[in-house]
Amino acid sequence: MDLRKLSVAAERCFSKVLGVYELQPAETSDPALSDLGKKYGVKFVSDDQLDCQDLSYDKPTSEQLSRAGRIIIDELSIYPKEAIEKTQIEQIILCTNLVVDRKPAGGTLKVGLHYVDTLFIDLADLSTDELHGRRTVHHELFHAIDFRDTWHGYVDPDWTRIQGEQFKYEFDAAAELHRIMGDNPQEILPREFDDPYHRMSVSESETPGFISDYARYSVAEDKAEVFCHLMVSYDRVLQRASKDEVLRRKVERMKELLMAYIPEMDETFWREKVAGRKF
Repeated sequence: MDLRKLSVAAERCFSKVLGVYELQPAETSDPALSDLGKKYGVKFVSDDQLDCQDLSYDKPTSEQLSRAGRIIIDELSIYPKEAIEKTQIEQIILCTNLVVDRKPAGGTLKVGLHYVDTLFIDLADLSTDELHGRRTVHHELFHAIDFRDTWHGYVDPDWTRIQGEQFKYEFDAAAELHRIMGDNPQEILPREFDDPYHRMSVSESETPGFISDYARYSVAEDKAEVFCHLMVSYDRVLQRASKDEVLRRKVERMKELLMAYIPEMDETFWREKVAGRKF
């Protein structure tokens, strides 16, 4: 067992001692989702609801599950088994009315110490805005890859430099401003670093170097947006990148990072599994 796997095993052992696993919801009764879960070693949940201060959701309707469940299967089936295994995701909760920190969200991720690594997907997006919903699946899944592919989580100074030495992501700029003012950014009211979920949409950004406006918020969101657009609109992204040097470098870097952590996600994967997808 390598050190990264050993670290994850230690996290889960700690969670088991605390009884966290005993509180998890039951597996879905949907046979297609259950079969996909067995293939990838992930538990799907589709009949649960939660109401906590920082996270709440309702169970999806049968209509949402019927329509969106098929799309979930389509999107996740693209991945080699190795990719899903290396996300370390243990369960995927399919829900509706997902609210994170008092804001509606299409999806979110809870990973690391004290968590059962869980991906949450709001099926309402997949039912009403299919293209955006498909991207959301890959966006949140990439956050899990990004968190686990290095020892330092989402920190990636090399990616930041692609945009240029003078550029600062919105989150970083806000944190720097508060430091200059003598404040501790970690003690600032949440609204000062409000994650602009509303800018995560189908619409592309007109800002050079960015595939979407949401990508300007932070390194982690920029990477996740590049990835999810590649997974759903590969040909369109390459078309844009051919005229945008910064975006081209981000696409190249994304492929390098993925292949280093998940060797099966090589150029053959992009050519045979992803290129040419149209919705």
